[in-house]
Amino acid sequence: MKRIAVVVHRGRNHVEEVAARLVDRARRAGLEAVVVDGDVPEDVEAILGVGGDGTVLRAANLALEAGLPVAGVNVGRVGYLAEIAVDELDDFVEALAADGYDVVERLTLRVAHGGRHADAVNDVVVEKAIIQRIIQIAVTIDGEFFARYRADGMIVATPVGSTAYSLSAGGPVVDPRVEALVLTPVAPHSLLSRSLILAPEAVVTLDVELDRPAQINVDGREFARVDPGGRVEVRRSDRTIRFITLGRHPFPQAVRHQFGLDHA
Repeated sequence: MKRIAVVVHRGRNHVEEVAARLVDRARRAGLEAVVVDGDVPEDVEAILGVGGDGTVLRAANLALEAGLPVAGVNVGRVGYLAEIAVDELDDFVEALAADGYDVVERLTLRVAHGGRHADAVNDVVVEKAIIQRIIQIAVTIDGEFFARYRADGMIVATPVGSTAYSLSAGGPVVDPRVEALVLTPVAPHSLLSRSLILAPEAVVTLDVELDRPAQINVDGREFARVDPGGRVEVRRSDRTIRFITLGRHPFPQAVRHQFGLDHA
């Protein structure tokens, strides 16, 4: 590897200091590191996010669009996506320079609505557009009607994204090596409040009913508004997201750290 792009959480001095150290260390290892805020140069070979999971997710979205692998340096509190600790930075840069790393592929989602589509690394959320009013969503799975939910919204997450919004809504923690779709209702007024773990090839159709509009968010970004009667389809994307890893922090360790079980 010769040239990398770096995405930084701006406005936090300690994060920018880590990013500056990364750029300097890369230069001394024979790598060129360029800090980017938007467009990714065509000749870079990987994208690194420096910050917390939010910054790494932004880097991952850029990497997905560019067809590049991604890695994260964890300067935040949560580190599911940002695997590399600050004290491992030198080893990580050396591994990049020597091509001494592994790349793992994870599934992503594709959402379609109104002739448009987008891909998600973490999740697709169909949620209420008016704060005070819940919405009604009819869920169909693989062409078979499943159930109606009156809720604040519905989340379709990847295993990688199972530790994000889906988890906060009561969803399960899923090992990212598992290929599956995770369907989680948000604050449902229903007897069925549990998540569903679906086959990776499942097709989930969400019909927005009654007279209340909804909003589609893709990895936390607004994608489209859904008028009453509108339909949203979510399925596995034909693209995968590739994560660079040194293999030092397996998923159970990351979960243990996140939930403060290291000292339990």
